[in-house]
Amino acid sequence: MNLSKLRASCTDRKIPIISIETESFLWNHLRQYKPKFCLEIGSAVWYSSIFIANTIREWWWVLYSFEISYPSYMEGLQNIWKYGLKNLIVYPFDFQKIKLKELIWHTIDFAFIDWQKNQYANYLINISNILNTKHSIILDDVIKFKTKMSSLYWYLEKMQIFYEEFDMEKWDWIIVIKK
Repeated sequence: MNLSKLRASCTDRKIPIISIETESFLWNHLRQYKPKFCLEIGSAVWYSSIFIANTIREWWWVLYSFEISYPSYMEGLQNIWKYGLKNLIVYPFDFQKIKLKELIWHTIDFAFIDWQKNQYANYLINISNILNTKHSIILDDVIKFKTKMSSLYWYLEKMQIFYEEFDMEKWDWIIVIKK
């Protein structure tokens, strides 16, 4: 699947999407772990969602994705339709205001988080009850927005959660948590 036109459109309109390096890292990570049920929090026009859903489509699994911006949600629906993805379930609201178990009936094997940076710790707390015992989580932009992430680092330390940081490109690092 070629997403170059969508990437170029996002770049022209200054819509933030995952870097090429992060996309490559995600591809390798997903191919290595082959998760069944995935979750994405924060997707803008669903570039990363389309990329993830297309990658996991090879082994017939599903991605749940949340985006709070209604205009982004509507544009994302058009993008999803254009790429013909049937394994992508999208929601146009803040997942923190609902009970996730009412929407997602399986445990999640993989989560990609790229939304409000100052809420990353809360996102981890909110998804903890739907995570599979064996899972991986990738948090995007952790160095670029480190000043907004003190609660994340405090939470990781308090809960003694082991994580690794990877340099994707200048100021675009990710955190990977694996269990």
